[in-house]
Amino acid sequence: MNIKTYLGFDVGTKRTGIAISNNITHIANGISVVKNNKDGSTNFQKFNKIINAHDVDLFIVGLPFDANNKEQEMTFIARSFGYKLADRYNIETVFIDEYLSSYDAKKQLKYNHYHPNAKREDIDKFSAALILQTWLDDQVF
Repeated sequence: MNIKTYLGFDVGTKRTGIAISNNITHIANGISVVKNNKDGSTNFQKFNKIINAHDVDLFIVGLPFDANNKEQEMTFIARSFGYKLADRYNIETVFIDEYLSSYDAKKQLKYNHYHPNAKREDIDKFSAALILQTWLDDQVF
């Protein structure tokens, strides 16, 4: 069987959480957080290291919509990031609705006995894992 590797992204204005999975395990795990450059631009040097360390077949980027399922500023930022990924690495990128993934991540981390003020980076990685897991759960392998 051919193993396919997937990276999921929870895009933020300061940091982006990253998760990984494949078509064998179907389990997403947060692996890293990349902080943007000081000028706010995407830190592609860090992304290069992570993406080049894995034989990635597909990127999954979460698109945050508001409570009324409408696009917001972060939706456009995440979509732009996904287009940049696809163009830069020549890897297909899919987008999924990630409404409340950061909220759910924080809630689950607290429930699982993490400190109530869980590190923001832990939340970002876990949010990326939730985004990727949502996509995995919708697939037929």
